[in-house]
Amino acid sequence: MLVTNLLNKSQKQTIVKELSLKFKSAKIAIFSDFHGVSVAKSQALRRLLRQNDTEYKVSKKTLLDRALNDAGIALKTKELKGEVGVALGNGDEVAPAKTLVKFSKENETFKILGGILGSRILTEKEVLALSKLPNKEVMIAQVVGTLAAPLRGLVTVLSGNTRNLVVVLNKIREKQIK
Repeated sequence: MLVTNLLNKSQKQTIVKELSLKFKSAKIAIFSDFHGVSVAKSQALRRLLRQNDTEYKVSKKTLLDRALNDAGIALKTKELKGEVGVALGNGDEVAPAKTLVKFSKENETFKILGGILGSRILTEKEVLALSKLPNKEVMIAQVVGTLAAPLRGLVTVLSGNTRNLVVVLNKIREKQIK
């Protein structure tokens, strides 16, 4: 956790610059209220998020707002309730949402506040809906399966004609042998 009251102006500018770059490069950012979460639990959350190429940052709302403004995102964290932390995901967009929603169910004081997917601002409900989607690999497999189904059907139909031809030729041969 950053204690920004003890930081000088140049340190705060560095933090804003780093956060701004992270907001620009992140595929998804999910804001949460971490008030009341123990240090041990927050460290466990950070470890879980790192497995999904996501990092969890905590800063004052003023610095977060400046970073969001620099990144061209029209979201004001001062309007969000509680102590705000942000999960910045660079990999699969669904994985951080799943991890944070699961963590919020296990920790009553941790709350999802909203997020940003690409350039679209998400509400809390939209983040919850996003967490219910299958991950990227499963969705790709489903699309491939859907695209391959007509081809499988065509192969089955075409092989049926060939199979029937073989059966007919076998019967003709059996009659000639008798």
